[in-house]
Amino acid sequence: GDENDETSPAPITRYRINETSIMGPLGQTSSSNPYGPAISDEDRAALEDRSFSSSEPSQGNNNDDVRNSDNEDYDQDQTNEGPVVDQEQTPKAPSTEIQESIPYVGTIDHDAVVVVPSQPDSCAASDNDGNHNHNESARNSAVELSEEDEYRLRAYGTTEKYNVDAAGPNNTKSSEPSSSFRRLSRQFSRSLARRRSSMIESLPETPAGWAVLLCTSASALLGYELQLQQSLTAPPLVFGQVLPQSTGGKTKPSLLQQVYQHMAATPQSILRRNIQPSLFVGTRGLVASTAAYAMGGPASTERHVQFRQIISMPQDGAQVGIDWELPAATASTASQKTDEQRKDEIRNGPIPTSVVLILHGINNHAGFGYVRSLMRACCDKGWVAAGMNFRGCGGVPLTTPRAYNGAHTGDLRSVVHHITARLVGPDSYLFLVGNSLGANLVAKYLGEEGLSGTVSSKVAGAVTLGNPMNINSGKMNQVFSPLLTLGVKKLTLENWSTIRQMNDKHYQSAIRKAMCSFTLGEWDNAAAPIFVRNDPIYPFAFRTGYKDGKAYWNDASSYRLIRFIPVPTLQLMAADDTLCYTNFKNAFGYSIANPNVMIVETTCGGHLGWQESPPKRDHLFGISGTSWSDVATTDFIEAVLRSKEAGKQSPPDHFGHSSTIHHQTQTTSSPTIRSRL
Repeated sequence: GDENDETSPAPITRYRINETSIMGPLGQTSSSNPYGPAISDEDRAALEDRSFSSSEPSQGNNNDDVRNSDNEDYDQDQTNEGPVVDQEQTPKAPSTEIQESIPYVGTIDHDAVVVVPSQPDSCAASDNDGNHNHNESARNSAVELSEEDEYRLRAYGTTEKYNVDAAGPNNTKSSEPSSSFRRLSRQFSRSLARRRSSMIESLPETPAGWAVLLCTSASALLGYELQLQQSLTAPPLVFGQVLPQSTGGKTKPSLLQQVYQHMAATPQSILRRNIQPSLFVGTRGLVASTAAYAMGGPASTERHVQFRQIISMPQDGAQVGIDWELPAATASTASQKTDEQRKDEIRNGPIPTSVVLILHGINNHAGFGYVRSLMRACCDKGWVAAGMNFRGCGGVPLTTPRAYNGAHTGDLRSVVHHITARLVGPDSYLFLVGNSLGANLVAKYLGEEGLSGTVSSKVAGAVTLGNPMNINSGKMNQVFSPLLTLGVKKLTLENWSTIRQMNDKHYQSAIRKAMCSFTLGEWDNAAAPIFVRNDPIYPFAFRTGYKDGKAYWNDASSYRLIRFIPVPTLQLMAADDTLCYTNFKNAFGYSIANPNVMIVETTCGGHLGWQESPPKRDHLFGISGTSWSDVATTDFIEAVLRSKEAGKQSPPDHFGHSSTIHHQTQTTSSPTIRSRL
């Protein structure tokens, strides 16, 4: 308005209030007074009489000098034309007399900019309504600071936003990125603080509340786990040429077809009933795999005789350890033979019952839980169980500089020759069971023997669990590959006293490169030139070294020979096996082409896990009891023995050919066999 107009508003001064508190006894706010608690009308009138009264002096009061000085200051301010706008100054602390007359508690918001009109003392002559209007206009003129200005005000005591003209535009632009970052970090920290405080406030404060919270959480978790278990519960999928074929109006089932009929005879049979995974273990593939490796297996008892036998390999003098476990002695056998006599019978023969030879996986030995569990399951069926420890594994010292690998089947062949030579009974057979890398060795060994026609008649069947079939360490999962490499290095260091005795410079160079590798693919590439191997055809000559890792992987992959397996073979694989399922699925057709191979795929189980909550049992978590794979393996072996006892097919005719053709196959020249391979 016009400066000379008496009705125009008085010039105002803008004060920035920072951390100012007025103390008093009430402490309650009012909607009409957003800057502090409400005061009564009597207190307001007393305050107005002291601060904004007319220039009449009051008798006996020392405030006359104060009023005169205030009037003089106002008269001096009237000489400066125009209002003072955006002037930041720290408000002076109120006098003691004013503080004593304010009977309320209030904290003035430090983020607010309060606009206070500069009024002369003559304004005090107006009535209370006029003063109330002035106060309301001052409150409505308050300006809220932005978040950026709030941060500057707290950090530096002032804000640069109102001093842009003085500081220059360059300074403002240079501070924008840092201000934005600080604003975002401040918002993030506030959000975390609010969530943390809300979580803390939501927690119970009494033991009963905690008990209710824990019970509710456990119920929700158990409900989810039961739902997951129900979704994974399903019968296994069976693939293979297992249905009887009609020839000339007569049905002539093969040995594998007879085995399938035994394993799927009733709805409660192993191949027809549902597989119900155990809670929290069997429902997750990685947990199931970890439990298979971490669990120690059944405890040793006096009823089961256990001992170790060391067998030397004729190729290079290496040693492997066989951990034997004999079935519990019955009343008749205990009176006839002592434990030492039973041990001598196993070492030297003749062995009166069937033997199950079990091979472990990479970086393991026969003492692992999944091997011990299967050995005990076989002993409970009345068979002799034997766990084979590879070169340098299971505490057997490495006597040669050549350790085991996934392609060399010479050691397994020698052990099979030792055991089958002791099986002299008409009903005693040898069954081979392999786990992971051991499964690949079993399939490769049987394929080599079937290709050359040299398989022993005492080898009645085989089971492979988690067989990768197509080995390629260069494409292995980048999480498992370094872990497996650490295990191989650990085995190398355990046998370092033997390895360092090899003075060949090429051998030492390969070992140094292998020890510096990070993944299993790098290890295979570095150590392939010093690996031990054998020819895949008779007489299975002993060789040393590959050109590189690719040559080793190609020779080690059992899918190339699995179509020549001549005995009934069961392949078990879980769909959630993150280590081997992809490679197995890619080589699936090679197994289907062989009429002697039956594939069983489960929905869950992990790698060598298969922890199950069996029907009519209380092992909900898979911590105790046998796994589903143990039951499936023993049922398969039992079905093969029943089929052989029935005499529906003679042992020599494994491939479906006559004995004359088999004899010709053994004498066939190597070029012909190589063309078949």
